[in-house]
Amino acid sequence: MIMAIVTVYVVTGKNYLTLNSKTGYQQTTPLKGTIADIQFSWTVDYIMQEVACTMDYHTITQSAIAICKQAGAIIVEGYYREHITINYKSRTNLVTDIDYRSEKYIVDELKKQFPDFDIVAEEGSLEHADGEYVWYVDPLDATNNFAHKIPWFCVTIALYSKALEAAVAGVVYEPLRDECFYAWKGGGAYLNEKRIFVSQINDIGISIIATGFPYKKDDPSCNNAKQFNNVLPHVQGIRRMGSAAIDLSYVACGRFDGYWEPLLYPWDMTAGALLVEEAGGMVTQYNGNKFDPEFPEICATNGLIHQQLLELINK
Repeated sequence: MIMAIVTVYVVTGKNYLTLNSKTGYQQTTPLKGTIADIQFSWTVDYIMQEVACTMDYHTITQSAIAICKQAGAIIVEGYYREHITINYKSRTNLVTDIDYRSEKYIVDELKKQFPDFDIVAEEGSLEHADGEYVWYVDPLDATNNFAHKIPWFCVTIALYSKALEAAVAGVVYEPLRDECFYAWKGGGAYLNEKRIFVSQINDIGISIIATGFPYKKDDPSCNNAKQFNNVLPHVQGIRRMGSAAIDLSYVACGRFDGYWEPLLYPWDMTAGALLVEEAGGMVTQYNGNKFDPEFPEICATNGLIHQQLLELINK
């Protein structure tokens, strides 16, 4: 349960609480409860949203861009190095010393610049500040590509607001192409300072769709093979890049018309999901419910083919 310290006062006959810096009393309260015999549920969430909106998401995004680009330099140096250290988290899921170097740099910078924010990173870094915001960090998305010298990988950072239940800043940086995708809540989506938008394809039959496959490839109940076979006959083509963050960025800028994938983590998709939404697209779970970074599946499209793609992957 999220706890919030809010200054409140009760207006006679009004079942709401409101911010007031001078009058009333201060109390620690959960999101639902009773104050002065008045029951409430939405009010504290509303107050927390107003507090959240005072944050300068654009400035925070610029800081995240700078951090991603420096991490990208670490990744590129490792990419052209003759030898890298590879370890296996599972038979098909590997990690390199460059993942760890990139993550350490990012986490150290985020801790220094945003000490009140939580951090959750793919390679195990956890920083709990008990704040409203959490950074999701993937220091090297598509490590398999990177380790095999396939030039398709990125670094991605997203800031998520627990109060708003939404991402408020996100960056996806492809260092080899020097393509930096970024967005902040209410500010639009961009590629290297140019505003980007989703495609206008409204016929799934002429669309290019991206997807990916989980590490549990031997489990037909969740390996995405059934959904892949459902979609394949009904689209112009399917691409598998190996990076959820890149796939989502390409939906945001119109290179892809849609994307779906199961068994993902928050650091894989939170920044990309914000990019798609700010570029005018749609992002949901397979059942059409609101996207949740803690729920391990995503369907993102230009919005025009969204229902068509949902119907196919749910057949």
